[in-house]
Amino acid sequence: MPEVVPEVCVLLTPRALGGHEKALLGWLADAVRMEALRPRIVASTRDLQQACDRAGLAACVQQDADGAAGSGQASRLGLLAVLRRWPVGRPLLLAPGVLHSSAWLLAAAVALGHRVWVYVPMTHSAVRMNYRWAALRDVALAPWLRRVEGWITIDDAHARQLDTLWQVPAPVYVLPNVYSMDPAAGRRADASGAALRVLFLGRFDMHQKGLDWLVGVLRARPPWAMCYRWQFQGRGPGEGALQELASALGPHRVQVQPFGPVDDALAVSDVLLLPSRFEGVPLVALEATSYGVPVIASQETGLSPLLPTESLFKFGDAAGLQAALQSLREVDARRAAVEYSRNRIIVNMPPSRYHRARRTIVRALQQPADPR
Repeated sequence: MPEVVPEVCVLLTPRALGGHEKALLGWLADAVRMEALRPRIVASTRDLQQACDRAGLAACVQQDADGAAGSGQASRLGLLAVLRRWPVGRPLLLAPGVLHSSAWLLAAAVALGHRVWVYVPMTHSAVRMNYRWAALRDVALAPWLRRVEGWITIDDAHARQLDTLWQVPAPVYVLPNVYSMDPAAGRRADASGAALRVLFLGRFDMHQKGLDWLVGVLRARPPWAMCYRWQFQGRGPGEGALQELASALGPHRVQVQPFGPVDDALAVSDVLLLPSRFEGVPLVALEATSYGVPVIASQETGLSPLLPTESLFKFGDAAGLQAALQSLREVDARRAAVEYSRNRIIVNMPPSRYHRARRTIVRALQQPADPR
């Protein structure tokens, strides 16, 4: 039986598995099943490798002696070995999560002459993301970005940012996150009781996710904070600060838990809260809407087209957050908010757009190298 030759090498290098990585693996699985794409996937952590398995992509994951997948954490030498072995005429798709993550890998791939593609859900500058030496990082990265062959991002706003902020000359494809809306999920039972159950679900990244601000607000306004039950589920560097908050307000008001099944967390929650400074259309918001849980979010999350006005607040506006929570105290209000978001998702993110974009991207990846 002839060996199957992979067409594209996908390097998954985020430090943690998040919604954007789940969305990426979802469309790769669709591309394999529907367009017969033949990827080779290098998963840099054990969590990412297991996510590939759950997505039905286990046969595509590379296992070798370089530690690129099998040892649980890929080294730089292992990733460089992948670059050296991968034929320069075939596309190499980098999936760093954000532009400035693993920038050295992008530079190395370009320097070695690879046909580099980048899947990136968040295209913000280092200045916006509060990196150290941010301005210098942006200046150093920009020339490498302009040598990328193709870009994939998740909404029009980030596509425009690649064009206007980074001035990339290569094609930019918008591949929206999608999630099947389950009409029956909206009829789930709402728990009665005075305390609204508020869920944060995701990486405990204090800056990007706005958790430093939220913790400060809850500490400064304990009577208001005590009107709700706060559940933080995830993991990351901010776990210590969240545990301190739980100690200050009491475990009956604040609980901090590791990642678990999304459905289980949503089943015991009334509202999903996203207080981020910046985002890229979080997949968890689509999952919550599908499950029947309304979403409250900062305007900076990119969710404004999908949420009722009352469910939005400007980052840093504690009174706006409180008003948004108050607007969803009643069961009927929560159900109306879910129905509004379902309708907006259908209008703004129709599955047909996703399928067209996926087919277009796969055809572009399968094009032979330019002989020039």
